[in-house]
Amino acid sequence: MAISNLHTLISLFKESDSNPSLPLNKIEIPIIQRDYAQGRNSREVNRIREGFLSALYNALTQDKPIKLDFIYGDINEGTKVLTPLDGQQRLTTLFLLHWYIAWHEQVDYNDFSFLKNFSYRTRYSARDFCQCLIDYSPDFSKVKISEDIEDQSWMPIDWKNDPTISAMLNMLDAIHALFKNTSGLWERLKSGCISFYFLAINDMGLTDELYIKMNSRGKPLTEFEHFKAIWEGYIRDFSTEGTETADVISKKIDLDWTDMLWPYKGVNNIIDDEFVKYYCYLCSIIFYKKYPDERPEENVDALKLTKILFKDKVSDAADNLKFIEKSFDLLCGRDIKELFGKFLTNEQHVSGKSSISEPVDVFEDCCSHFGDMKNARVRSFPIGRMILLYCFLLYLNNEDTIDDTAFARRLRIVNNMIKASEFELRDDRMKALLEQTEEIILHGEIIIKEGRLSFNALQVQEEFDKEEWLKSHHDKQEILFYLEDHPLLNGGIRVVGLDNIDCTDRFYSLFKCDKGLVNRALLTIGDYSVKINWRYQVGSATNDNSWRAIFHAKESTSYIHNILLQLLKMNESFSNDNLENIIKNYLSNTNCFDWRYYLIKYNSMRPERYGMYYWYDHKEREKASYRILMMLTEKSIGGTNYNVFLKTLYDEIEEGKAYLGHYAYAGDGNRLEIGDKAITCEDNCFCIFNKESNEEIKKVEIPQKESIDIEDRIIIGRQVINEILNGVLM
Repeated sequence: MAISNLHTLISLFKESDSNPSLPLNKIEIPIIQRDYAQGRNSREVNRIREGFLSALYNALTQDKPIKLDFIYGDINEGTKVLTPLDGQQRLTTLFLLHWYIAWHEQVDYNDFSFLKNFSYRTRYSARDFCQCLIDYSPDFSKVKISEDIEDQSWMPIDWKNDPTISAMLNMLDAIHALFKNTSGLWERLKSGCISFYFLAINDMGLTDELYIKMNSRGKPLTEFEHFKAIWEGYIRDFSTEGTETADVISKKIDLDWTDMLWPYKGVNNIIDDEFVKYYCYLCSIIFYKKYPDERPEENVDALKLTKILFKDKVSDAADNLKFIEKSFDLLCGRDIKELFGKFLTNEQHVSGKSSISEPVDVFEDCCSHFGDMKNARVRSFPIGRMILLYCFLLYLNNEDTIDDTAFARRLRIVNNMIKASEFELRDDRMKALLEQTEEIILHGEIIIKEGRLSFNALQVQEEFDKEEWLKSHHDKQEILFYLEDHPLLNGGIRVVGLDNIDCTDRFYSLFKCDKGLVNRALLTIGDYSVKINWRYQVGSATNDNSWRAIFHAKESTSYIHNILLQLLKMNESFSNDNLENIIKNYLSNTNCFDWRYYLIKYNSMRPERYGMYYWYDHKEREKASYRILMMLTEKSIGGTNYNVFLKTLYDEIEEGKAYLGHYAYAGDGNRLEIGDKAITCEDNCFCIFNKESNEEIKKVEIPQKESIDIEDRIIIGRQVINEILNGVLM
């Protein structure tokens, strides 16, 4: 069984519980390998060397661990000698780097004496040079360390003609130039900051074949060629017609599939990376469907995925191969960009197409980004995109039974579900997500199963209701799709409702207006805020995500729906003037000064970023209290936040005459300081204190009826502040 584990150069010479092939007694570069090339003097090699050393330097000095490519080789079970098949260049550079750091930092010789077990068989001179180098402590004060080495008695003049030795000397000069002022790096090497995956090829029984391929091509195998040879070997092993099947796959890789991928080739004019990313995507789909609990975390480790699917799961290997082969074949001979452009668009609404915000060519996106991460938690090719691509594979595999019109409609349903399922699109749900996708794309069925953890349950129900509704309202299909495609709704239209589909144009008109005015106009009708854990959200003037969160809130559809409809039915179309008149009329006629009144009237109470507010006693009294904080952050009360009333009063005071901190929840932002006085805003009064002693000076009551203000507390607060500023309040 082949063992592929993460190792360092140091750990290869130590016992390993996870790899019985270790410890090695020796690493010996075979005669068949080319000379050491990373130290050659040419423009291209210099560029590559500079980049590689820079990566190693960052790993060692900036706490940025690096994992190098796979290193493969044959291990003689008797002598424990590793003959590298691929990785010679990296191993040699690591050998030189370890030697340099060990002597530079005066590491105990016993700690790095294992380097004597690294050798070249290409020429006796390269072999002897490596041995002599280990015992030599160079003069690090030299500008070029190579000059000091060349002066040594053990270094014959003709050794400089050995291309491997010459390249090693160049590399040592480059290492010296970069690392001469460093320290403490040996411990970093020991901790594994530079690592690689090591694989004993002989465990797979493919060594001879790989060596033959390497020689026939006249160059070392690339990473892609390793993968291809190993995959072909597994195919030969599990298939009764293994050689024939493997030859077919090999031919398709070299011809048909390369032609299909060629438009997506990288800047290096090869399609190896693009092939591997799509291949790994298909492998991941197999894992999600068949083995959801066994999917490797490294979902772009082609070798690991291949071993599991075509060796460990040998009973399923033929079916796994059939899926992957078919999924490549389906795209051959097609204009792939045209295919995706036929059904997807980046525009807000195009008849017959589903609207998405990301690149339309989902296949290209997969080939470029599958397995990559934007950060520790966000995928560059997320689960929603994986499902969209799977929709197209299902369609192409069933073109004889799914026409374009049916697919366009079914794709829209799945796309709506994807948009509504931010929190449901997870690895642990992928099996169910793919199953439900198949039901929709293959059969046009939206099946609701109790307890099924797939897409967002509300959206699944909504899509089912739409399908039923369209059976008797087919003439309104286009206006339904138009409403779905509004960027604030993203497919989920229940806040408007199927029975109010004729309000679609009004909805578009309303949200072309200033969204700050829309927020205020809605508040004149009722409390449409949404509670999110311990905070409350209203629509922001500048952040569309706040509206999306409100319109798709799980528990709030009914009351938000009623308030929104009341506003929509006030006018055939909307403008900022319409909304301002609604607001002015409310402010002129209300005699109930609750929290909605204050947010509607005073600009300073609307941060217009996330629309988030916090009530101190929300657990006991919901929003009955006047102890209200507006948050300038979305999710943390630890960020900037203000008491809405004190902030409004503070903004009206001449600059420099008052102070209000930025953290009302836990800091000095919950009291307004003016001279030697401080003001706090309580439920039914303003309290004035001596700023230094905290002794209460005065309490100014706010008239209320049933705990609701019957006078505007901001007007009362202004009077208090004027008294302090004018010296009336002593």
